[in-house]
Amino acid sequence: MGAPPLRARLTMFAAACPMIAQALMMVILLLHGQWLFAAMIAPGIFACLVSLLLTLPSPPGPEKAPDPQQATIDVDITGDADDRAADLRHAPSQPIESLLHFARLPWRAIVGRWLEPLDLAVPIGMTGSEPLMLDLNRQGPHALVAGTTGSGKSVLLQSWCLALASMNGPEHLNFVFLDFKGGSAFRKLERLPHTVGSVCDLDLAHAVRALRALEAELTRREQLSAAVHASDIRDMVNPPPRLIVVIDEFHALKDQLPDYVNRLVRIASLGRSLGMYLIACTQNPMGQVSADMKANMSVSICLRVRDRLQSCELLGDGRAADLSPAMPGAAFCNDSEQVTAFRCATARDIDAVCRQIAFASRFVGSPPQPSLFTAPLPRHVKDRTVADHAPQRIRFGLADDGINLREATVSLTGGNIGVIGPQGRGKTTLLKTLARHASMADGLAVRVSSPHRRVWSSQWLHGGRCTPYASSDAPPPPHIVWFVDDADELFDPFRTDEQALSFTHALADESVSVVFAVSTIRPIRIPEHCNTRIVFPCGERTSDLMAGVPARLLDMMSHIDADNAGRAVLIEGTSACLVQCAS
Repeated sequence: MGAPPLRARLTMFAAACPMIAQALMMVILLLHGQWLFAAMIAPGIFACLVSLLLTLPSPPGPEKAPDPQQATIDVDITGDADDRAADLRHAPSQPIESLLHFARLPWRAIVGRWLEPLDLAVPIGMTGSEPLMLDLNRQGPHALVAGTTGSGKSVLLQSWCLALASMNGPEHLNFVFLDFKGGSAFRKLERLPHTVGSVCDLDLAHAVRALRALEAELTRREQLSAAVHASDIRDMVNPPPRLIVVIDEFHALKDQLPDYVNRLVRIASLGRSLGMYLIACTQNPMGQVSADMKANMSVSICLRVRDRLQSCELLGDGRAADLSPAMPGAAFCNDSEQVTAFRCATARDIDAVCRQIAFASRFVGSPPQPSLFTAPLPRHVKDRTVADHAPQRIRFGLADDGINLREATVSLTGGNIGVIGPQGRGKTTLLKTLARHASMADGLAVRVSSPHRRVWSSQWLHGGRCTPYASSDAPPPPHIVWFVDDADELFDPFRTDEQALSFTHALADESVSVVFAVSTIRPIRIPEHCNTRIVFPCGERTSDLMAGVPARLLDMMSHIDADNAGRAVLIEGTSACLVQCAS
């Protein structure tokens, strides 16, 4: 045995120093006759001696043969790590056009694939020398993608969606894009004929509508399945298209709209049998994706992350934290059966691929897919003066049910209508709009009254033109619609003039529909005076609730709704919706 190395010598000296110091102290105590204190130091000297003996090198013995099993494990671990690194280094980033085998006329290849049955197994990258195929039907239905900024998450999502759209027609597959980093990731993909909705975080009201629409679509599919007694959408004769919801920067959605995240959790738990798939992308999967949602995501794709714990969350170890920033698109795919190293595919020209897909859609005559939701109400709606010969419903603007917009209409033959709201909100404009359209309908006689300096004047309206009013020459049509502006004083029970008495009588006459405008609900009795109301919120919650505006609508209204002229609530019986009156 040769001399011990310097490191071993220093270790032995460090262990001996405390023992030497305590031995000197014990000798001094014994010389001074302090036997008790010397006895207390003795155990410490003994412990230091034991520590020193443990640091001495052991004598040479017969060399122990290595454990074959342990050697195999070490070689396997090292070999797997080297193989994974080699796979990523030797897997160049391939364009998605090459993986889809686009020839000189890509649209012909796209049309050929659309004629085949639905297939969600598409290439998303390269594993060494062969493409990585990912099938949401077999391996999914939901996927979680994680990676730090610049790792290639958005590029992966774009290539994945292009591959899915190239393999399946818009009648069989649709997309909804939720982009919470400004809308840049999916802006070009909005032109795909498969896209039925796209929102970004720059318009949170629009994003809220998308989440409401997704929940409504889930309920609709549940009802369709229940109607035909199908446990899975694949058992239906004419199933609705598969719907893939793609979310970029899921953590931003959770931070900005925390009350709506549970709607996505419901999709994750029920989407498999209803044909709704979820692909959520985030920078940090830890704490941002709930346990209930993560439990239903069987596919995890992890690109480069900064924290080994984030890699462990998706892959079971920290390998994704060791990926080099010089290899963008390098990732690992965990499908709950195995972990595969691959390089994400990139799109050489997204616009060109989208044009080819759109041309293929026109070639096969695919009908446009209806949007799942619409944008919120605009601030202004122009009046369309169109001859409406059917008096049943008169158009006056746009109505919003929280998901989609439709024409706002009221019936001028079904009773009185109260227009309630403060000055300057648009009551007079609304009455003029309704009167103009009513004068163009068959079977209606339109009378318009308004006060000027406390003097009331009335006119008949025919085809949008006014003629003087006289009670003796009332027109013969069976139904009269009387529009009365600023009618507050006419509800005074102490008024006995001709105008007030005529107004009170008309309110109770079934052959006359009175459309009146007042500033407050206080003098009005519901439903004696009116059952249909158009309420312009005044901003005072108690007054708006008294006028009949539901609390849920008041909670949904933003400051834009409160300040925008023409924004009102249409109340018919027990139903209520937000409207923007035309101007």
